[in-house]
Amino acid sequence: MRRLIATTSVVALLGLPALAGGVAEPVMEPEVVAAKTSSSAGGIIVPLLLLLVVAAAIAGSNGSDDVVASDRRIKTDVEWVGMAKGLPVYRYRYIGSAQKFEGVMAQDVLAKMPEAVVTYPNGLMAVDYKRLGVRMKVIH
Repeated sequence: MRRLIATTSVVALLGLPALAGGVAEPVMEPEVVAAKTSSSAGGIIVPLLLLLVVAAAIAGSNGSDDVVASDRRIKTDVEWVGMAKGLPVYRYRYIGSAQKFEGVMAQDVLAKMPEAVVTYPNGLMAVDYKRLGVRMKVIH
């Protein structure tokens, strides 16, 4: 009896729950972790700007506009196909588009004819094909 009282006293002093047959396992409270969120729309602005630049390039490729977004950073599947007016000509797709084009890269034009390059406020470059005397082609 004395042992039961001593055990019960220790359990009570330590604040441990006592159950018949022994001491209960401690219950761990789940830790609540708040997801990190951002109050700015910065994660979506860059893709939207890129989409606008690509749309402008595609719209400009039909001859209605001579200044076409031509920055290497917005192109994929780039293959060299030849030379025109001393500039390398490439076959490529714009990121996010299945349509293929042939044309120059703004970075190459900048080195040879900087007056034919337009830089957008976001830092991407376009080429004025009329100034170059070269045409951008849509590949079917």
